[in-house]
Amino acid sequence: MEVCLQGCRLPWIWRICNMPFKGGPTEIQHVPYSNSARKSQAINFQLIFACTVFAAASFLFGFDDKIISPVAALPDFVENFQGPNPATGKYVLTARNQNLVFSLPLVGSVIGGLLASPMNFHFGRKWPLMIAYIVSVGGGLLQVFAPNLGAFVGGRSINSIALGIVGVTAPLYISEAVPASIRGRCVSSMNILNLTAGVVGTVVVFRTEKIDGSLSYQIPLAVQCAIPILLLFLTIPLPESPQWLAGKGSIEEARNSLRKLRGFSDAEVEDELHLMKLSEENERELRNQTKFWHIFQQQHLKRTLTAGSFFSLNQISGIILSTTYTTVFLTELGIADPFSLTVIASCCTLAGTIAAPFVIDRAGRRPTAFIGMGIMFIIDAVAGGLAFDRDNKQATMAIAILSFVFNFFWASSFCSLSNLMPSEMATPKLRHHTMSYTVACAQTTAVITTLVVPRLTSADAANLGAKTYLIFAGCMAAIIIFFYFFMPETRGRTFNEIDEMYAAKIPMWKWRSYETSFEVGSHTTKIL
Repeated sequence: MEVCLQGCRLPWIWRICNMPFKGGPTEIQHVPYSNSARKSQAINFQLIFACTVFAAASFLFGFDDKIISPVAALPDFVENFQGPNPATGKYVLTARNQNLVFSLPLVGSVIGGLLASPMNFHFGRKWPLMIAYIVSVGGGLLQVFAPNLGAFVGGRSINSIALGIVGVTAPLYISEAVPASIRGRCVSSMNILNLTAGVVGTVVVFRTEKIDGSLSYQIPLAVQCAIPILLLFLTIPLPESPQWLAGKGSIEEARNSLRKLRGFSDAEVEDELHLMKLSEENERELRNQTKFWHIFQQQHLKRTLTAGSFFSLNQISGIILSTTYTTVFLTELGIADPFSLTVIASCCTLAGTIAAPFVIDRAGRRPTAFIGMGIMFIIDAVAGGLAFDRDNKQATMAIAILSFVFNFFWASSFCSLSNLMPSEMATPKLRHHTMSYTVACAQTTAVITTLVVPRLTSADAANLGAKTYLIFAGCMAAIIIFFYFFMPETRGRTFNEIDEMYAAKIPMWKWRSYETSFEVGSHTTKIL
């Protein structure tokens, strides 16, 4: 006991160690300095402010992601950058131009994601984020004043580089700055801000849609430029990540940063700093022992392929028709007011995201997945069937309504599980490699789907329109079968238990009821 606790300053540990035993272990008294008290003291205004500012970085991504569809559907935008669609005579982008506007800039996000890794390693978390904001302003201004479609796409590509850096850096800072007890909630809050930005963005375009001339699309793009400027000035005074500083050997700076982000005593700051240094040493040792290709070794291959599939497969569920291409798709369907319906679509996605944490932790991962995916499959099939009656306005409106319902169930199940499952499934020593592989798969699929979908839906291409939902229905059927055999139930399981069940080759549908050796040991300890 003395060896294990030497050098430890945590008051609650010392109180337990020095506590008089009256009748053996079962009579240990309650320690006044509780964990809950420590958690509450660890949270102060500076921590809340810092996490809010870094989480708001996802607002920039959500705004960009959601305004492009309504902006690209504005008649003035199409008239200035293309003119009427030669196949229909309507002011709708051709399949080729949709590919340029929606797909090509995604290459920039891949570049940004790759740049983020060395930037975060050498410069910390604040500087990469501030550099990204400056780059984003430049790309945004190029979009606002673009003289032609090529310049506009160039501006979006530059902005996407910034978004790639932001997407990697912001969650890193939050996960390193907050106490472990609230890490999950703080990091997941970024997704809510992301989708809130989508609602705000679509509302802005809805309000400017009636303006004649270039201002109808320039105003939303100008608002997009203002967001990184505001975030840049809010980020400057924030403390750097204490975890990164500790890893670089800047102990005094790490101590000062941690003291700003915590509300408890200096002694406890020292203890947390000590744990950070130990964590960095362990991480360094793990990096030396493991290589990227180890995720494809036989004992890890199954969980690697499953983890990498979540982000990729949710993009072929049909959601792209009611998110990325919402307004363009509704315009092609001939909906009377596609811009107001785009706002409703964003609100449905946000509602599903807010509901997800309550559903996933209570129902479990597999029930949430299969109920949500089952409903999505039915919607894909019904919407695709209704598309055969193109002249029926009621059928067309029913397709739009079904797409909104689809958004809710996608956000509350498939999308939220895609954010959660890869991090839970990966073995700890390979988690960072597994997540890199997962992001690479997701970006690859994103490029492919955004390229293919316009070729299927557009009047100047395959002209399938909403019949494309039937293709996604077939994809959803295959996804459900795949996840039945490969998706584990990880609710309430520790990383050690997950490793044990994978090693024991327990069928996925038996994970919920399987009792691991850790649980058996726990039961035995209680009996003794």
